[in-house]
Amino acid sequence: LFPDPLNLFPSEMFRSGLVFATLAVLATTAGAFTSPMLSLPRTARNAAVTPLSLRMEESSVVESARRFAAGLALSGLLVMPSIMPTEPAVAANSQEQFKVLQGAASTQDSGSRRTITRGTVLDGGDFSGQNLKGVSFQQSLCRQCNFANSKLKGASFFDGDLSGANMEGADVSNANFEMACMKEANLKNAVVNNAYILATTKLDGIVIDGADFTDTFLRKDQQRYLCKRAKGTNPKTGIETRESLMCDQVKDL
Repeated sequence: LFPDPLNLFPSEMFRSGLVFATLAVLATTAGAFTSPMLSLPRTARNAAVTPLSLRMEESSVVESARRFAAGLALSGLLVMPSIMPTEPAVAANSQEQFKVLQGAASTQDSGSRRTITRGTVLDGGDFSGQNLKGVSFQQSLCRQCNFANSKLKGASFFDGDLSGANMEGADVSNANFEMACMKEANLKNAVVNNAYILATTKLDGIVIDGADFTDTFLRKDQQRYLCKRAKGTNPKTGIETRESLMCDQVKDL
């Protein structure tokens, strides 16, 4: 009716540790509840009064049993952590570092588990064509990363470095670029609707041909700078870049 508990653990080392710990618990229980009368001779158990010498012998035997059981239990507790399975370490400076991890940090987090790469060196990583909605790249180094045609809606690049990153054709609507460095980043044909870009966002040398900045609030000097570089029409939304930046309202262009 009930499955064998050992079959629930495929690791031989884990199974051995489980058996060892179980024996330790049983030994401790046995030592604690062993009846003192079991250590006495038959004649003494039948006697009305236990001689003093037999009582002393009984106490010594029970105490030894309890010490042995306690030692066995302690050994089991010390051995178990060393044989418990652990997560493999991710090798630094390898392709493994570009894998995003599971977590709960995001600019659009509402209690659900999301993918994060917070504070990670991702330089040169290839994230092209991926669904990375709500992913947090906060304080991560994404220099020369490839996000071409990726879905990054609601992603956070807060205080991150996107220098030279390729976001051509990506959807970065509602993304957070506060304090991010986007020097020479490529946003050609990207959808940048309602993105969070502040005065602390560095936009030097950014490429925005065909990008759609509809509903993205910009400081006046940033708006003027981008309008001087703006041209083309976004192939997805059909909105002209200059129109999305409201360049016709900018003076002294």
